Amino acid sequence: MKRLLLFLFFLTLLNACKKDTDSPVPLEVSDARLQDYHIISIAFDASGTAWLGTLGQGLIRYSGTSITVFDSTNSILNKAAIWDIEVDQKGNIWLGTDDLVKYDGSRFTRYGSGQYNLPRNPVQSVAIDGAGYIWFSAGAFRQGGLVKYDGQHFSTFTPENSALPGNLIAGIAIDRENTVWAAFNDGVSTTSIARIRNGKWDIFGAKEFGFTPYYFGNIVTDKQNQLLASINYGLSSTMVTGRPQMFRFNGQSASVINLPEEDKVIYMTRRIFVDRDNRIWASFSNDREYGVFQNGKWELKDLDESDGIFAFGQSPAGEIWLGTGKGIYILK
Repeated sequence: MKRLLLFLFFLTLLNACKKDTDSPVPLEVSDARLQDYHIISIAFDASGTAWLGTLGQGLIRYSGTSITVFDSTNSILNKAAIWDIEVDQKGNIWLGTDDLVKYDGSRFTRYGSGQYNLPRNPVQSVAIDGAGYIWFSAGAFRQGGLVKYDGQHFSTFTPENSALPGNLIAGIAIDRENTVWAAFNDGVSTTSIARIRNGKWDIFGAKEFGFTPYYFGNIVTDKQNQLLASINYGLSSTMVTGRPQMFRFNGQSASVINLPEEDKVIYMTRRIFVDRDNRIWASFSNDREYGVFQNGKWELKDLDESDGIFAFGQSPAGEIWLGTGKGIYILK
């Protein structure tokens, strides 16, 4: 009986692993929705309601059947871009915009720099750890840094008071072990990653990566608690093939994730995302607007009249949402 139970356990484990790598990629693409809005951030609450951040058009609450737009006419939000959205365990909606903003379902609260003694910089990345602490970026070139909010107090980390390697934060991600990762851009080819784990800070750069990233885009983590980072060449004056577009980092070494025919095709990566099946999604500024990486292979796709993909999200039902310059596309 013990042998049978052991066999069934390993069979279940094998099937679970296979599901992570062999789940079919969603192929059915919906027609564009909310086409009048430029969507740059996506999050979902526990009920499955989508919260969509726009490029200066406010915050959208979208249930699939009803739409509510919060902007300067009915809220404290203004025309600033909503770069990032996170939902905490209590259902509060946290926005990274010109300040950190919270929506609790009935009212908005703005955490302004003057009132809370925070760096006066746009909030481009927000993440929530297992304790419910809010981590957000409030940095610019040689100004500000990383901020943690425990619900009562704000703690600002800068190169002057911590091991932070710089001020300008490209992105924040928190893995399943509650490790905080932050990517820093302090100039072209002056890039680094900070890892904060159990109060200990580790800083990684070209030595650990094996190459010098040009400029970070966004960062995410996968099921193995590895960091994945996109590389942004938007500031480059040259357009060449063969440049690293994204890489995986395990805290010791990095491996570049190659794209199809990258020695012939010029890729400009906009955004990366890891879904619940551990597949990597990436969007590009070229004819093939997005790709899905599974089992070591890329499947590249495009959308009609989307004006580019600027955000990814995954609904509680497993659908992949693409935020574009002309609304939302949903993959089922």
